[in-house]
Amino acid sequence: MHAAPRGPRRGGWCAPRLVGVAVVATLTACGGSGGTPATTTGTWSVAVHPESKSLAPGYASIYGVSCPSATFCAAVDESGDALFWNGSTWSAPAPAQTGNTLNSVSCTAATFCVAVGGQLTVTWNGHAWSSPAAVGPAPSGPTGGQYEVSCVSPTFCASVNTAGVATLFDGTVWGHDTLVDDGTAAKPVQNISCASTTSCVVVSATGNIGTFDGTSWARQASPGQSLLHSVSCPTPRFCMAVDLTGHALVYDGTSWTPTSTMPGAVALTYSVSCPTASRCTVARSDGSVATWRSGTWDQPVQVLHDGTVASADISCASPTFCALVNSAGSVATYRG
Repeated sequence: MHAAPRGPRRGGWCAPRLVGVAVVATLTACGGSGGTPATTTGTWSVAVHPESKSLAPGYASIYGVSCPSATFCAAVDESGDALFWNGSTWSAPAPAQTGNTLNSVSCTAATFCVAVGGQLTVTWNGHAWSSPAAVGPAPSGPTGGQYEVSCVSPTFCASVNTAGVATLFDGTVWGHDTLVDDGTAAKPVQNISCASTTSCVVVSATGNIGTFDGTSWARQASPGQSLLHSVSCPTPRFCMAVDLTGHALVYDGTSWTPTSTMPGAVALTYSVSCPTASRCTVARSDGSVATWRSGTWDQPVQVLHDGTVASADISCASPTFCALVNSAGSVATYRG
């Protein structure tokens, strides 16, 4: 079983205020001495748990989500199942890659997704999942066993494993394996995001950043942030990367610069999704969400209530729609 990253338990967040018949949670920050109200507008739904209640504890984990639009998302889980959002409800989980934990999924449309687990990928065509195909080199030792994936079209995806090997997909086969960073069991390569066929970024807990220009990969050290955990690149000239202490970097196509400090930044796991170059939303493993708007952070707001044992993943199709999942099996959606 893929172990969910853990972080220190935090207190002090207020529960969301329920509106109407408890179908939405308003984004309201906690009060208290010196508290600053959140400036975020929009609503998060109350969390639901689409995983089967018959699953043993620890086997209802949802690890990845991807939303190309407000009417379609795909999420993948511990059991090798996928579940879909249709704009109003989540489907029940159904097999995508039986018997293999799925760690990551990337969709460009309702008719194309790639999900990865271990060294295997499966592809969604809008109706069914393909048979598994191998991606990258076979895992060796304690590293290399977990893969992340990012797709920009049905004919271009890139994956990276925790050992730092990146692999490209041309719509038919995976190949062009390249070592972009020397990940270790203690400091693995963590995430990948592609804005185009000529622009991908890989981040690592080693503190390194790998970039792809359509032909080759280059490596650079991050300016001050190590333990990088998540990255999102909506365009070739903008990315945000977040580390395991809640500090973020932004990329302008040439260089990386630290942002202002995220309110409440502590040692947790973080996932970032940027639908535009002026807006990024960060999900934290304590169930809270923080939004960055053109250089300014909103106060974090509590969305999920599963504790810091629950690593989270977030995907925002636009500034007005996001989906949030976590390894406790919770899902919630945002509408602005």
